[in-house]
Amino acid sequence: MAGKNTRNNIIKMKKRQNPWTGIMLILFSVYIIVLFVQSLNQDNISIYEVTQNKLADDDTIRGVILRDEHLIKAKSSGYINYYVGEGARIGVNTTIYSVDRTGGFNDSLAKEGADNYSLSDEDTKTIRADIAEYRASFNFSDYSGITNFRYNLDNSLLKMTTNGLLKRAKRILKNDSSSSLKMIKSGKTGIISFCSDGLEKLDIDSINQKTFSDTTDKWKQLRQKKEISKGDTAYKLITSDNWSIVIPLTKKQYKKLYDKDSIDVVIKKDNNKFTPSVTTFTEKSKYYAKLEFTKDMINYIDNRYLDIQLEFNEAAGLKIPVSSIIKKKFYMVPEEYITNGGDDGSTGVMLKTYDKHGNQHNTFKKAKVYYKDEKNRCYIDARLFSVGDIIVADVSANGSELSLTRTARLDGVYYCNNGYCTFKRIDITYSNSEYAIVPEDAIYGLQIYDHIILNPNLVKEDEII
Repeated sequence: MAGKNTRNNIIKMKKRQNPWTGIMLILFSVYIIVLFVQSLNQDNISIYEVTQNKLADDDTIRGVILRDEHLIKAKSSGYINYYVGEGARIGVNTTIYSVDRTGGFNDSLAKEGADNYSLSDEDTKTIRADIAEYRASFNFSDYSGITNFRYNLDNSLLKMTTNGLLKRAKRILKNDSSSSLKMIKSGKTGIISFCSDGLEKLDIDSINQKTFSDTTDKWKQLRQKKEISKGDTAYKLITSDNWSIVIPLTKKQYKKLYDKDSIDVVIKKDNNKFTPSVTTFTEKSKYYAKLEFTKDMINYIDNRYLDIQLEFNEAAGLKIPVSSIIKKKFYMVPEEYITNGGDDGSTGVMLKTYDKHGNQHNTFKKAKVYYKDEKNRCYIDARLFSVGDIIVADVSANGSELSLTRTARLDGVYYCNNGYCTFKRIDITYSNSEYAIVPEDAIYGLQIYDHIILNPNLVKEDEII
């Protein structure tokens, strides 16, 4: 009974609805959404850390190689065997190849037997390099790649066995005076090549726009034939270590090179750096340059076209984005007008002022020196003064006066290491469309790892960020 009476004594209270609570929640949600949308549309201040780096104005251009090349023709027909490898440097009377009219030489060579030969560490390294290069560039759709790989491998083996093969041929000739074998020797010194692309006679006078319409190498291997006819090309001989590369230029590039006698270049094939002499010329309103080299021609004997990186300008120092650079207006003041004053002994000038009674006073005006040039002129913020304000020199300068009229603008950035923006003067030694190089300046300018504002149009000087 007691439990039942307790339950009957419970009185249910009616909840009172408060409409303002829901309204406030809705308004707060709308406010948050507005702030979020504004943050999306608002530009954010970006900070950049100054680094030490190198900046170069480089252009990469594909050029054509010119060499002193001569195609040597066969003087007789028959089966051919070579005794020198690609890129070998030969002298006069060096045996290059043999021609066998009947084909019996190869049979005699087989009967003669091969000399014992073991691969040296250097030989093994060369063969492995050929295989690695082929694997790196392998393509199922490029059959010529397989042919070239076989040619390169044969060439490497030929270089290793040249002496032994030549000795065997001479033994056959000695033992068989009636042999149809004819040994062919070189009549000139030079570097031998067994590749031809039909451009061996190309010279500076025949360069034109068509030369660069197709800049892929199209080599024909001369040493793949087992039999040769009289008048066929047997090999190619390069008779000079001097060589050149002709490159097509834009008008802008032509102007950059026009007054230069030489230029730093990098051959992209192997990143080899040269400083060739340069000559510019035009042909039918097209612009070209000839780069002349005196060494390392043999490294590019299997190339007709090469990618060349021209290093027009190069500078090292502190690298900063161009977008961070601003200009600031200053009054130029001789050093004797700069003094120290105020409670903190800061730098400034003595400004000539008048009170309401017309009495003259010299009032200290705090003014930071942003830069001092080679003529000992100090640059102070033009915002702090009006045109024509008069400042007074210190006692040592006999109290002479100067009217503030002469202004100058300095390049600079907003430095923000201390949490607020301070103008720092910079001296631009080189720049392109994205970055500039400036030297370190421990007194007035930047140092490595300083922080600067990347978009200074969003802030004001002395603003806390």
